[in-house]
Amino acid sequence: MEPWKLVLAEQAFQFFSGLRAVERRKLLNSFEQLKRDPRFIRDFGIKDSTGRPLSVLAASPFLITYWLDDLVCEVRIEDIQRVRY
Repeated sequence: MEPWKLVLAEQAFQFFSGLRAVERRKLLNSFEQLKRDPRFIRDFGIKDSTGRPLSVLAASPFLITYWLDDLVCEVRIEDIQRVRY
């Protein structure tokens, strides 16, 4: 099987690029986990406005929303949000 690739939506990329280096490293570790086994890691699922299933990974203090494009083996990161406790 072809290895999974990571694709960030523009909004997710802008959020990521605005973070401090330590926060970017944390997210990069989470992205690598997703690439290694994208179907296993998931905290909960939602649907977007078109009904497409999205997965959400909690990587404290972030929520990473993504979907899998099986045809081209891509993990498509749609959104990254900081959560406050």
